[in-house]
Amino acid sequence: MAALIGLLVVSMALLVGCGGDETETEDTAAETEATSADVTDQTTAGSESAESVDAVQIGLLEPLSGPFADNGKMARLGTEMAVEEINANGGIKSLGGARIELVIKDTGAAAPAQVANQLQSMIEQNDLSAVIGAWASSYTLAASTVAEQAGVPMVTESFADDITARGYKYIFKIPASAELMGEEAVAKVLELAEAVGYEITTAAVVADNTSAATVSANAAAERLISRGVDIPVREFFTPGLTEGNSLAIKVLATDPQLIFVQGALSDMALLQNAFKEQGYEGPVLGAGSGFVVHDYGKTVGEAANGAFSSAGWNWDMPGEEAKNFAEEFTAKNPEFDFPGQEAGEDYAAMYIIAQALENAGSADPQAVRDALAEINITEGPATILASGKVSFDETGMLEDTLPVIIQWQEGKPYTVAPESIASKDPIALGQ
Repeated sequence: MAALIGLLVVSMALLVGCGGDETETEDTAAETEATSADVTDQTTAGSESAESVDAVQIGLLEPLSGPFADNGKMARLGTEMAVEEINANGGIKSLGGARIELVIKDTGAAAPAQVANQLQSMIEQNDLSAVIGAWASSYTLAASTVAEQAGVPMVTESFADDITARGYKYIFKIPASAELMGEEAVAKVLELAEAVGYEITTAAVVADNTSAATVSANAAAERLISRGVDIPVREFFTPGLTEGNSLAIKVLATDPQLIFVQGALSDMALLQNAFKEQGYEGPVLGAGSGFVVHDYGKTVGEAANGAFSSAGWNWDMPGEEAKNFAEEFTAKNPEFDFPGQEAGEDYAAMYIIAQALENAGSADPQAVRDALAEINITEGPATILASGKVSFDETGMLEDTLPVIIQWQEGKPYTVAPESIASKDPIALGQ
């Protein structure tokens, strides 16, 4: 395993926007696959009881426009691909072959309270059996309260620890916790630094002030402190930086040998460039959903090679199901040479919900929730997740989940840890 002194980036999918429109844009609506129904909050889909209708409605609440559209688009493409496959294979057989119908809502760059209102509107105007979303942890924290109160199960790809720490019964979470992400990231960078004799005695922590970012940054800081590393500065900023130099100057004044960074791709681009311009050449341990989006390599350029990130899922997971998904996704979407994190997570989420519908023999949200709580999937498309199986604990966390450590090599993110699921060995930055 080659050593690293360079850029280590840990992905946390959490961003908070402001403003936003509660209807889908025309461009978003035009992308809908024929196998799913794109229903905005302005449209009420009339239906009979779930057991007697031809279609079962599943909500998809994602940022399909605005600054986070790349993540939302991946989520949508993965979900729609699963819907197409499920419907082509006979739909929900225990419900007489009922087809899955997606009710899709674009959050845009709405504030969390607006996203909660969007989900409330979706539930009131449609007959949802479950919902997938809402990508950003701040969005999911707000929307899941609405889902809980309405009794509609929600499967999420968000990271924040608080999502499953509130005693809710209708939330089911696929990725590892933000705290575990931060801890594992620190362990990895210290391991790699030690391998080449790079001593880290002082580090700085810089992150946006959203929920998952704060949790993971503080978890990373505590892990560093426990390993004897001094943390003289912790800086938290509001997402949407316009320049990074002032923050970089303040951070670099402490002369750190390591910088922990977490935030969106646009913020990280500003900060990384500012650190470089101010003369910093040490490793950066960061977090931000932008670092696992498909276009990260193109956006960052040559500097992306060797960058590390923690993710909820990666395109090169082991097993035939994951291999088949990646191949079929790129064949269906030739503009992408690999499916992004959210595509895999939401593809699996849709299959998990479909299995819950089969097991429940009902589209009633309560029955679907109960089936999700008891689900045990050991084969099939849902097993593309890193755990290779699906079951949830009493809090709604996916059991046996773990952070996936990826490294960008020659323009693509490859899984390099843990060894049980790694597809490549890590390389040193620039090799």
